[in-house]
Formats: sequence, structure tokens, C-alpha cells
Amino acid sequence: MSKNDSEFKKPLVIFEMANNHMGDEKHAKKIINDFSKIIIPFKKKINFAIKFQYRDKENFIHKSYKNSDHKGVNRFETTFLKKKQWKSILSYARARFTLICTPFDEISVDNIIKDKFEYLKIASCSITDWPLIGYIKKKIKKKKIICSLGGATNKEISNITSFFSSPKFNVHYLYCVAQYPTQPNKMNLSFFNKLRNIYGDKIKGFSSHEMPGEFLSGGIAYSMGARIFEKHVGIKGTKYKINKYSATPSQFYKWLKYLDETILRCGSEISRAKNLKEERSQIFNFKRGAYIKDKQNVFKNNYLNKRNVCFQFPAVKGQLLANDFSKFSKFKAKKTINASEPILKKHLVINNKRNKIEFIREKIKELISRSNTTVPSLSKIEISHHYGIKNFDKFGLSMIQIYNKKYCKKLLFLLGKQTHPKQFHRQKDETFFILYGKIKLKTWKKNKKVSKILNPGDTYTVKPFEIHWFKSISESGAVVEELSTEHVIKDSFYIDDKINKNKNRKSWISLN
Repeated sequence: MSKNDSEFKKPLVIFEMANNHMGDEKHAKKIINDFSKIIIPFKKKINFAIKFQYRDKENFIHKSYKNSDHKGVNRFETTFLKKKQWKSILSYARARFTLICTPFDEISVDNIIKDKFEYLKIASCSITDWPLIGYIKKKIKKKKIICSLGGATNKEISNITSFFSSPKFNVHYLYCVAQYPTQPNKMNLSFFNKLRNIYGDKIKGFSSHEMPGEFLSGGIAYSMGARIFEKHVGIKGTKYKINKYSATPSQFYKWLKYLDETILRCGSEISRAKNLKEERSQIFNFKRGAYIKDKQNVFKNNYLNKRNVCFQFPAVKGQLLANDFSKFSKFKAKKTINASEPILKKHLVINNKRNKIEFIREKIKELISRSNTTVPSLSKIEISHHYGIKNFDKFGLSMIQIYNKKYCKKLLFLLGKQTHPKQFHRQKDETFFILYGKIKLKTWKKNKKVSKILNPGDTYTVKPFEIHWFKSISESGAVVEELSTEHVIKDSFYIDDKINKNKNRKSWISLN
């Protein structure tokens, strides 16, 4: 589990007060109190925070605009709070919520540190304000940062995420819609998924200035992977007018109810695992069991096959099932099983090659991780067990084919001390490029033998008709990139004819 995942086991919902406190301490506390009541039914599943905004009264507004009729200036000048008021409001809020604050100037960054807010929030309008962003980076060492991406271009998003790319910065980004208010058809929540595909778990939530009557956005965003939510809040019934994008307690309660219901339905991997036993019990009731066919007996030490077995409903507890039969499994009777009888597992010796194949897959996945090798997400592993699956650890090779047209690219995986037997090709040239581990390579051509130790970064080219053999000499295995002309299935010839005659020397399994 990543640090980001562990931090947000429960989603975080942020009540953005902004300047809706209206510069009135009593009004601010009423907002805090009213919203602290609606969260009570949801606190087991959801964490809650309230967010404020800091602007320095003396320096934020240019002197030529002070006391002017500029709409924004007038809004800020009429809602500034005194330090004593802030201290009282923050104390009142801290008893009920996690505290978050957005600075709009450098002095406010210092004040956020002094006032010990749990999070610093970077506003959408500030993500390209490099003097401010640079100051935040300089001053904020351990504090958690949330950053909105409203109105940002792809280049600007790339720039801000790169700026805070160091692991020492704990930054979470919110997909944000900077329209006031945001209509439902303007949310474009699918873009959240695009950002997640590019930046992964850094994109943590959704912030909108949505219509107060919007109730579905939280649930939809949660199901997409969002775990931080921000909405503007205010209250009616006072001398102050509420803006068009701030939700009242009753509106927010309904929004939370939809989010809560979504969380319930999305569940978790742990919850699903707990359900699995009951699910499998229910599914068993519909499965076909394996029975000995009529007028046949299977005697002790004989093998089961489709000639003496049929699959019919119902299955009984402990019975071999239809889904147990595959090309990977062999079943030998421990005792005579009579005609028409159900075949019980306890009466069989079961040899399942698939278990070994799945074990090999896990070993290859470990090798991929250990070597930091990048592979296509939907890869299929081709497993060569030249002398049978029992001898795979000694003789064998696993590969993932990346591309095969006029030219071919493969990734070859050798487990520790594993050998690939002598072979040659009549058509293709192939070049081995060592990505991880060490291999010993031997070649024979025109009675000339070459033996080399290849380390990461080394290459070697094998020509048509050149016999080659290689082995991992690293305990942790080896990864080799093979670049060649087009690979043709019938163009591999082994020196040991036992391998050529073994028609079941390959198995395939998906990587994931």
C-alpha cells in the first residue's frame, strides 16, 4: 500500500468556507456549527475538514485599488478578519474538523505555518504563480499539500506536478472545474480518469464549484478513484446572501448521502474477499460433478479420461468437478471406482501441471519487479520446459513477445542457474542485449566454439545456423532483450532430438 493510499483509507471531504464567513466571527462559527452537525452520521466512513483562505490585509491589494469599487477588491476588503477573530474561529473549528487553508500571498504562507493548519491548499489560480509556489516549496517541509488544477492546460499540469516531484513533498492534486457555478454538463469527470492514467495516484480528488443542488458528482468521482472532495459551503436565513455555488447544510447532507451509498456499493478488496467463501458456496450449487460413465469401472492405478468420465448435475461435496479437468491435470485412481459413481477427490492421485505454471509466473513477476523491467500490461508469458515441467528449474526459459513482424522483440527470463539448451535457427539473426543479471553464452559455428560471460549492457549477435546455448549465472536470475528478424515458429531446432520430439514443451499463461 502506498503512502497516499494509507492516508486516505477513508475519503476526505472538505467544506470550503472561503470568504463566506463574511468577516463576521459569529457568522463563521454558525457555519462551522451547522456543518459539524450534518457530518455525524457519516464519520465512520468519511473524514471531514474545513478550509479557510488567507490574504494579508496590508499587502495583498495594490494601494491604487484600495477602497475602490473593484468587485474583487470590495469583496476581500469587507471580509477581512482580525487576528483575534481568526484565533477564536480556528479554535472553534479545530474542535470539530481537520483544518486546511489556502494562501494567496507569501505572508499568508508564513501565517499558515504559525497557525498549525494540517494541510496547505494551493488554489487553481496560483499553480502558475511561480513566486508564490516557489515560496511554498521553500517554506513547507513536512506539511501536507493539496493542489487544485482548475483551468490548467496539460503543460501547466505537467509543470506543477514536476515542480513537486521530490518524494519529500506530500502533494495531492484535485481535478477541478473553475466555473462559477458549474453546470452538470460542464463537469467532464471523465478527465479525472485521463489525469489518473498520466499521473497515477498523485491525482487524488475532485473539486468543483458545482450547482448547490448537484448530488451525484461525489459518488461518481469516488467510483472513479477520487478520495478527496471539495465543495463550497454557506448558510441561508441570515443577513448575508449566499452565492450560487455554495451548498447549504441540507443540500450538502443529501450530497453526502449519495457519496455514502456509493462507498457502500464500491466496497473494497478486503470486503470482497470476505464474501468470496459465501459466493463460492452458492456457485458450487450450479456446477457439474464428474461421474464414471455407465457400464464402466475405473480400476486402481488407472487414469481418468473423457472416455470413462462424464460431467453431470448435481455435484456433491468433495467430488471432482468439470472445471478440474484440463490439459494440465492427470487423475489416477487410488481404488476401483464403479460405474455411475461420483468421483471423489480423496480417491485420486492428482497431478496438476498448472500449479507449477502459476508458480513460475509468480517467479517471473518477481524477476520483472527486481530488475525494474517494463513490460506491456496485457502480456502473455511463453514458458518453455524442454525436458518437462519437473525439470524446468534446471532447463527452461520464459519469454514475453513484444512485437513480431519484419523484426521481432522479445524479453527472455532465466531464473537462477537456469539453462537454455543448444539450438539454432535457419532463418533469423538475433541479438541478445543483457538488461539484468549475468549469463554465460556458448556458440558453435563451423567447429569454432565461443564462450563468453555477458553482463548488463553487453550484446551478442547470433547468425543463422549458429548453435547457441546460454545459462544464468546469477542467483537472482537474468533478463535478456532479444532483437531479431521475424521469428517463425518452425525455425527453432534443438540439438537434442528429445526436445524436438517433445510436442508439449511449451505452456502459456497471462502475466497478470
